[in-house]
Amino acid sequence: MTAWQEVRDLITERDMRGLVERVATLSEAERAEVGGRLPEFLKEMRETAAQLAREGRSDGGRRDEEDEWALREIRWEVNDAVAEFGALLRIAGAGTITGPAAAAAWLTRRELARRWTPQPDPADVVRVTATRTAAWRGEVARRLAGRIRTVRDPAVPLALALLRDSGCEPPEHDPLVVAWLSAPAVDDDPLIGPLLPRIFEAQGAGRALRDERSAPSRTRWLSLFQRLLASGRISRKEVLDGCVSRFLRGGDALDLRFFVRLHELVDPAPEEAAERARDYLRLLPAAPGPVAELALARLRRTGPHDAADTAEAIGALTFRAEAKLARTGLSWLDEEVRRAPERAGELAPALATAFAHASYDVQGRAAQIALKRAAAFGAAPEPIIGAVPLLPAALGARVAAAFGGEAAQEEEPEPFVPAVLPVLTEPGPFPSPALHPGERYGLGWVELEQWLAAFVTGAWHDRAALRETLAPVFGGALPRGYGREGLYARERWTSCEQWTAALAKEVIAPGSDPGVPDPEPVDPWAGASFSVSVVAVPADERVETAEDDGAEGGPAFADLPGHVRDEIFRGIEEAGVSPERVAALRDGLPEPPPGPDEPDYSVFISSMSHSPLFGGRGEPDPAVELRRRLRLPEPSWISPPHLFLLRRLSEIYTALRRDALPPVLLATPTVLTGHLHPDVLVDRLETCAAAGADPLAADLQQALLRLPRGAHPGAAGRAARVDSRVAAQAAAWLASGGPPDPETGVKWGYHEDGRRHLFEEREPRQRVGEPRLVPVLRAEPTGHDLIDELLREVPDWSGEDHGEGMGWWPSVLPSHREVVAVQYLPHLLHRWNRPTVDPPHLAALAEADGPLGDATALILAYFLAARHAEAVPLLLRMASRGDLPAEAVGRQLAFLIRRARFETRPVLAALAEAARRGAPGQVWEILRGMLPPLLPGEGERPNVTHSEAVALAADVAVWAGARGEIPVVSAFAASGRGSRFARECERLRDRLR
Repeated sequence: MTAWQEVRDLITERDMRGLVERVATLSEAERAEVGGRLPEFLKEMRETAAQLAREGRSDGGRRDEEDEWALREIRWEVNDAVAEFGALLRIAGAGTITGPAAAAAWLTRRELARRWTPQPDPADVVRVTATRTAAWRGEVARRLAGRIRTVRDPAVPLALALLRDSGCEPPEHDPLVVAWLSAPAVDDDPLIGPLLPRIFEAQGAGRALRDERSAPSRTRWLSLFQRLLASGRISRKEVLDGCVSRFLRGGDALDLRFFVRLHELVDPAPEEAAERARDYLRLLPAAPGPVAELALARLRRTGPHDAADTAEAIGALTFRAEAKLARTGLSWLDEEVRRAPERAGELAPALATAFAHASYDVQGRAAQIALKRAAAFGAAPEPIIGAVPLLPAALGARVAAAFGGEAAQEEEPEPFVPAVLPVLTEPGPFPSPALHPGERYGLGWVELEQWLAAFVTGAWHDRAALRETLAPVFGGALPRGYGREGLYARERWTSCEQWTAALAKEVIAPGSDPGVPDPEPVDPWAGASFSVSVVAVPADERVETAEDDGAEGGPAFADLPGHVRDEIFRGIEEAGVSPERVAALRDGLPEPPPGPDEPDYSVFISSMSHSPLFGGRGEPDPAVELRRRLRLPEPSWISPPHLFLLRRLSEIYTALRRDALPPVLLATPTVLTGHLHPDVLVDRLETCAAAGADPLAADLQQALLRLPRGAHPGAAGRAARVDSRVAAQAAAWLASGGPPDPETGVKWGYHEDGRRHLFEEREPRQRVGEPRLVPVLRAEPTGHDLIDELLREVPDWSGEDHGEGMGWWPSVLPSHREVVAVQYLPHLLHRWNRPTVDPPHLAALAEADGPLGDATALILAYFLAARHAEAVPLLLRMASRGDLPAEAVGRQLAFLIRRARFETRPVLAALAEAARRGAPGQVWEILRGMLPPLLPGEGERPNVTHSEAVALAADVAVWAGARGEIPVVSAFAASGRGSRFARECERLRDRLR
């Protein structure tokens, strides 16, 4: 057997250890033979893998040439198959290929690297190269390092390993440095010496080290620098010069973060900082904020500085956009003028620069210094006089009074002319019943109600004509959307399309439905595990029990699997119980009394399974089985309004199969909001009574929910005269106006420490990732089972089938829209690839009737905060109707900003737009509700968006003519501070007086 045959066999057998040992012992001639055969062998492997991939396809690869996707899949399969041998092929190539360039090319072949998995340990490749010359190994290592492009490059582990092993000088290559910084640490790494100094120059090194930190404990690279500095392997001068040179090269704050922390780790002494003072000065004008702060701190600890340098530094600081740096520059300027008033003239341009700063606080501080040092600046006031118009009018007037010049004019507020709120039209009448020929799926709620009304009426009056109309649409095979395995093979029908198809098919071919298939037998102990222990109890410790009377109770442990029973009885017998007693237990016979010395026993059983140990395999719950027979889902699997609709559809289907349909449905709306006119309901009750047909129960309950709010005595009197039980129920509801409105609301909660909490009970200790909404819905029993089920408590979670058909829900409860809003809450926040509440759903609620509360307010607030284009028009429509829960909307907006991480500015922009478009009064009420929970609490500092929120409130208060104190605003206004936030609070407070 030749060396090549041996190596080939070791590769195909995946014998990694044997391959390493054999390659390491090859002679020069054998290496040449193996290295020359490898490319051909790789090609052979690819061809074999391609053939196997084609043969493994269902079509035998016959369509591969014309199927682009099939070709792509085959290529992936081939690449994966070859990559399985990649580590072995790299070992063989590293130990046999002669030329360094060819070896490096082989080791970095893309097809030898496995996708999506970490690269193998390079130790075996390093081992087989140990027999090659140092020059060869160094050249291969350098070539591999030069091929690195990213930190995830497959060549990184091997290149670093070979560089360490060969001891050669690494190439000048920035991606190599970044890859080394990102790779796992190695003890006593020989690459520290050549590569560590390069981090100050390598592009991307700072970003790779951005997460290094000094507190609470130093991380890897900062710790390494600390050790190297302590040991003297690297000097403080090298590190400081490297950091400063890196700052001067430029970059953003993220690129330079590590070097700022490293600079602070070295903590240069005043004399070290003084040596670099000119470099620190160069950083002040344009370096990122953290770098400029570092440079400023070092400059301030050194000195005295040359007058020109000081003026340059102060000018650079007052030019900076960051208010903190500009204020620090002004403080330095103030100190310099106080110490040397004769230098005020050369510092005046820096002061004038601050007059134009974007921060009012900086402008105010600059004006204060100008007035305080007026005597010094008065000798050469020209820069200050020329900059006076850059100050706000009030500040400019004070400075102009001292120095001269013309202050800016006070800006006249733009006259507010509100637009007119939209004029709303009354909802139109509900369209007539129609079957919508040609449509069998995708029906909206209006079309479905039309379809059901036409279907029931047609089935009563002329079923043959109905069959003729439905056959072209539903007579053939149904599309996949009705169930991949067939409509009647499904245990549950959860879509309206499935129910309408079943109704149509029952008319076209009565008896088509064979019924719900029986469930597959289930082994309750499948996957269960048991542990059995039997302990003997001495005769004198025996405890008499009720079972000791010898009554027959059936075989012992009969509920358990046979092998577990066998183990129990075997343990009892081994404990010393007589075989006769054991047999009686096993067979359920009277147990003979124990002998005088015969022990008793205790059996301990533990199990892990989905079934209880005893009594868990009885008959199924009748209610569960009934729902299954009716093809209805479990109530917990689906949202209550959707289940209510499915119950109506199931009821119609069952009545059709039993030939018990009434001549007309009671619940078909008369108005497009979903409402039903009371007199029309009574007309339909009379029609059913005249035909001798009983209305359907779910249909009646939906009809009651669709009645307009309040009592309807006239219709109640008419209904009471109809001779039917259903009419009497309707009369009672019409007379009383139905039950009182349920209690509704929403609470904000969160998870912390593995437990659920409410914000109203305690604030979280840390920022919440995803707050949860806890719906509140409590209703008194109505005496109608399906309505009570519909008004049950809403869970604060949703599964895969929850939230279906949300566009239908307002029509289910058109007189109780806040109940629908509460049902929407589990589908509002943090929804991905699930049904979500959309603006049209809220638009439907706005058209409906009934009181509005926090749930509707939160939904509108969410659309405003989420920047939905329809949010402001919705707000205006609700304002025009006069039922906008404005204060609640404001409160929920504040909660969304504080608890759900929504941004403040989009909210303010939407509110400003709504105010200008005709709703200043309603927007003011929103802001009145929003400010108290939004503004800074104890231990918090105001930010710019707080100032902007109060400023908008002050403007809208003028537009709306608002009055009435907001205590939290008055408290901030009385703080005596000069910040913009405090001034805006003063403006709003004064406006509301």
